[in-house]
Amino acid sequence: MSSRNPGRPVLAAAAVVCASVVLAGCDSAPPALQFGSAKPSGARLEARPAAGRSLPIAQWPNACEVLSDEEIRAILPQAKDFERRPVKVTIINFNPLQKSEPGTTGDVPAGGCETEFALPAKYKAKHNSKVRIVFKTVADAALVADAYAEDRDKEAKEAGQDTKKFRDLQGSLGAAGCYTEDTTNNLICHQGPYEFEVSGMSTADGVGKYPDSEENWRDKVLTEVVRTLSARMT
Repeated sequence: MSSRNPGRPVLAAAAVVCASVVLAGCDSAPPALQFGSAKPSGARLEARPAAGRSLPIAQWPNACEVLSDEEIRAILPQAKDFERRPVKVTIINFNPLQKSEPGTTGDVPAGGCETEFALPAKYKAKHNSKVRIVFKTVADAALVADAYAEDRDKEAKEAGQDTKKFRDLQGSLGAAGCYTEDTTNNLICHQGPYEFEVSGMSTADGVGKYPDSEENWRDKVLTEVVRTLSARMT
């Protein structure tokens, strides 16, 4: 007479079913990536350079404080796990015909900032996305406009008619002027006393595959970052 427990096969089958559910959960697609729009909420940037002069580098804004988590989440509601790293910017005299004033050239430890964060993706990673902001010039608005125009015209000349290397976006992003640089997704802009650069990338599934992901990130995310910053610049 057999002593087999008739309940054991049922338990084994249940274990197999549970294991299948766990595996299916691992392979499930991430939620669709959501995109929002610029909602500036931070304080205005209040650089006040003297007329016709550059701002002393000791008075430059800390780039890691100019774009908040909330402002990023307005653009990307699912963003989380933010981490910021300052980027050193070295400023030289941008007008070689005039001697720079003391304190207006040198290293700015937080003249730029790289903010990394996570977006939903099939393959988990602590950070799979980033936005980088770099201040290029902080000076009297007229000087900034001249510096920006020189940079823009140089890029336009080098690109020729190749719109993949250069596009003049003018004031379409809320700043006084913006253009796309080279074959990257960088945006170079100026507004008031600031000339600044916004760039970044993401490997999140909803952004698309390279190289389309670069253009999608620029058009859906970086342009909204520019709108956010421009609205807060005097």
